[in-house]
Amino acid sequence: MRRFGPPDEPPADPGPMQIEIPGKTAMLLVKLAEDIGAKTPGEVVGQALGLMQMLRSASAGGRRVVVRDPATGHETDLALGL
Repeated sequence: MRRFGPPDEPPADPGPMQIEIPGKTAMLLVKLAEDIGAKTPGEVVGQALGLMQMLRSASAGGRRVVVRDPATGHETDLALGL
């Protein structure tokens, strides 16, 4: 497993940090922030990371995370391919 930074348990609020992301990813981040009404692109990152952690936790516990279309009943499993 690669380690990119501080330990897994950072201080409660380590404050702002800078990271480099590719230009296309940055543009997508800004677009998503606008689409969902986020105050900053960082809010989008926080929500995405929360979802990713939820998927990892569910998978580790043998559980599924499912998106269900109420109109059709069709279900799609969410999973990480990392």
